[in-house]
Amino acid sequence: MESRRQNYNIEDLIEKMDENKLTFDYPIQRDGGQFDKDQKALLINTVFNGYLIPEIYIIKEGTEDFSPMSVLDGKQRLTTLYDFSKDKFALPKDADDVVIKTVSFDEDKNPVFEENTYVVAGKKFSKIDPALQKIFNKYKIEVKLLAGYTDEQIEEQFYRLNNGCVFTKSQKANTKLGTDVAAKIEEIKNCDFFENRASFTNTQRKRGEVTSCILQTMMLLSGFEYKNFGANEVLRYANELSENPDYELIARTKELFDKLFILLPEYNKEMDKQFKKIHIPSMIMNLATVEDLDVDYELTDDEYTEFLSKWFEVWIETSGYMDFCGQGSTSKSKVEGRVATMQKELREYIIQLSMEGEASSESNQDENSGFKTAS
Repeated sequence: MESRRQNYNIEDLIEKMDENKLTFDYPIQRDGGQFDKDQKALLINTVFNGYLIPEIYIIKEGTEDFSPMSVLDGKQRLTTLYDFSKDKFALPKDADDVVIKTVSFDEDKNPVFEENTYVVAGKKFSKIDPALQKIFNKYKIEVKLLAGYTDEQIEEQFYRLNNGCVFTKSQKANTKLGTDVAAKIEEIKNCDFFENRASFTNTQRKRGEVTSCILQTMMLLSGFEYKNFGANEVLRYANELSENPDYELIARTKELFDKLFILLPEYNKEMDKQFKKIHIPSMIMNLATVEDLDVDYELTDDEYTEFLSKWFEVWIETSGYMDFCGQGSTSKSKVEGRVATMQKELREYIIQLSMEGEASSESNQDENSGFKTAS
């Protein structure tokens, strides 16, 4: 392992990000956007006033200047600086004025002090004074360049850097997965279902709740001996998955989420509100066990879509399912109750379809028999 320090100004780092020479590829990191508006404003104010920003840790894949670089620690700071430079947010309307003091020397080498005040409240980068833009662009950030690290060493270094940070347990679960497994989980997280239909608030997404939901689903699919669906158990499962990666299970999980997206009824605002974290593992388990139900009937995709429509319109309320969604909903008994109730409704739905199919077949036989007699 090797490391060295180097200073980059913000302008250079932004250019590298624009050219994809500096990326945020490590899936063990938290999603961007963790900073609230006050934290963003403080960071920008820090730059304007020349205070220090904690150093950034970057993995460099090679020794040449053009070697790809990936941020290990400092994602929130760099993405905030980048977004501000691209006018993606404005400073708060109550932001303090920036006072810049400069000193120059006259012909007799006597110091000349000057003080300039700049109004930045409510302004985006393009609207602030060019003098402040220059200060922002030329601000130097200390970077620690790391080379020769294995994935395991990168994960360990990341953990040590962030051991004092306030991570949610869902976010910690992601760091415990390891680089390879976390990258596979990230693919599921970016699938159409979670991007377009699943009901997660922006805050939930930032807190790592989508990853937690995926891991809870895999706990059920794998038969993992869980005590409950609480954050500590999800973290325990993440450790287990990191130590014993099951790539077939991960691929199967992604297939099920992709299939669920295809089979869902058309978008309906009220229905889609129910595609919450609490219900999603049950939905996937329901889809995964369709063929295991002891019913002699081959369910079509359209019929399963109809089941989902009826489930969310009526049966989720009338089946007793919601009894397992109240207080203590992460307990094992309530998790199993949700899964079992939804499966019970699906089985009864298939039996009804089977009976209707048999009745229709008998009716057709009777009609055919009548035709023969008449002839």
